[in-house]
Amino acid sequence: MMIPLTRKASLIALGAALLAVSTFQAPSAQARGWAVANGNGAAGGWGHRFSGPNGGRFAGGGGAIANGNGGVYGRRFSALGANGSYAQGGAAAGWKRGVGAVEGSRLSMRGPGGSTYNGYTGGGYNAQTGNGAFNSSRQVYDAKNGQNYGYTNNSTYARGQGGQTQIDTDHHGDYTVDWGNGQRPVVVQDPAGAQ
Repeated sequence: MMIPLTRKASLIALGAALLAVSTFQAPSAQARGWAVANGNGAAGGWGHRFSGPNGGRFAGGGGAIANGNGGVYGRRFSALGANGSYAQGGAAAGWKRGVGAVEGSRLSMRGPGGSTYNGYTGGGYNAQTGNGAFNSSRQVYDAKNGQNYGYTNNSTYARGQGGQTQIDTDHHGDYTVDWGNGQRPVVVQDPAGAQ
């Protein structure tokens, strides 16, 4: 199961890649893939490479293997625009029934004017103890006004007890969310400067 923020990062990465590819005028492109499956599971892999006459290029690939008891998945891409812009990212996840799961992703982009985006997610769940954690961050630097925008989210969870999330934003305050098991979440804005 992928965590929704990872999916959001994937959509951003796909959008950046499509934007980069759309400027290539595609004189050179390669794509390869494979897949196998049987009653015990499935595996697959893929890779893509595109180059354009003005210096733009894209490369990416990944693979996955899974059965009824677990699996692993990973992907990576990088794109470079002729105007100096770039995007690169990757993600990986693994799970095993009765043991737990982990996931992580990263995405970095830079526009031709110097604005940047950096984000990551990372999480894990131990099915034996019932404890889990999820951390993420999204940061945007606007080169026109020199400002940073974004947030960091750190969450923990314990089976039977619920969890707590700490959200630290660049311009809208910091918050603690207590979400006890079976209880309505309680959101408290942290005092200025406290963490």
